[in-house]
Parts: sequence; C-alpha cells; structure tokens
Amino acid sequence: MPVRLIPRWYTAVCLTLLSVALVVFLVAGLVATGPMGVASWGLAVFAGALLVAAFSALARPRRPRELPTLPDGTRVLVGPRLTVVSLLVAWAAASAVIGIWVVVAVTDFREIEAPGATLLAVIGAIGMLPDLVRLLTGRLHRWRLEIGPETVRYRGYRTDVTYRRRDVRGGLVHPRHPAGVEIDLRGGATKGAVVPATAFDVPAEQIIEELRRR
Repeated sequence: MPVRLIPRWYTAVCLTLLSVALVVFLVAGLVATGPMGVASWGLAVFAGALLVAAFSALARPRRPRELPTLPDGTRVLVGPRLTVVSLLVAWAAASAVIGIWVVVAVTDFREIEAPGATLLAVIGAIGMLPDLVRLLTGRLHRWRLEIGPETVRYRGYRTDVTYRRRDVRGGLVHPRHPAGVEIDLRGGATKGAVVPATAFDVPAEQIIEELRRR
C-alpha cells in the first residue's frame, strides 16, 4: 500500500487557510484605495498563487508513470511546472507588495495600518535577498532527480549533489520534514540528500524503486 507522507489534515488546513486569505485580500482590494489598494490586489495574487502551488504540491494525485530516459540511460524526474511557476508568481507578487509598503512608509507613513506586520514583512524580504541572488545567477534550482548508470544527481532549491551510482544502495522513506525519500548511501557514514515528496508527481515508492534499479 502506498505510503502517504503528507497527511490529509495538513493538506486540508493549508488549502483552507490560503483560500480564506485569498478571499480576505480580494475584499480588501475592492475596499481599499490608492497604493494600499494596489498592495491588497498584490496580496490576493500572492495568496492565489500560493493556493495553486499548495494544491499542486500537496493535493495532486501521485501515480506511477514511465520516466523520460536520456540516450545514455539516465532516467529523469522533474518537478511539475505548475508548482514552480506558481511559487515564482507568489514570490514576485510578495516582492512587489513589500516594495509598495516601503514607498508608502517613506512618503506617507500614516497610510500603513499595521506598521509592526509591515516591518516584519520587510525584514523577511531582506532575508530572502540571498535566494533572489541565487535565482538570478542560476543557483536556485528547480527540483530534478537524474538517475544514471554512473551517477545519481539531485538538484532542488539550494541543493545540488551528485553521488556515484555504486555508492547508492537505494532509497528510504523519510517521514519527517522534509517528508520524502532519503537517498540511501552504502556504508552509512554520511546521510544522502532527501528528495521531498511535495516536489514531484510520482509516489515515493517509485522513487525508491528507481534508485534501487540497476
């Protein structure tokens, strides 16, 4: 029986909260005027994009399928385009909203209704600047697992690791955060990277079987 790594209650809570946030921001966009109204619409785009990403990553049915195979025999698994694009849209919308808040705070601070929350959001945006630099320089990766005759390579977000095929014994279910499949290395001296279940559209069992295949 397939292992369900993402609990149904967790999926339901995430989708519900994001749906409520989307409705709240849409209403705020209809009521607010000026720059803060534009910011509210930006927040609606942010919440909507996150809702799409959450549905794609958490609620998408995961069924076994034949993986694309390169001429050298490397089998490739790539994160769904919908998940990646919606996350990028959410990121862009959040950055735009924070930019509007900064401008409003400088020009007319009285327009900021929640200065504490705004300050925390700006600090969070500053903390994300290194990831923005990685994105612009090609070092923030779309999730991708390549299982070849000689090497196994996993790329995802900040991670980019390559193992010799003979050092990979298979995969292990990794139920803790991030839930997914841990690449099982021979010898046990080091831990392999964890391939997150939310990043791909096939069940964990298939990833494990692909890693075990010779």
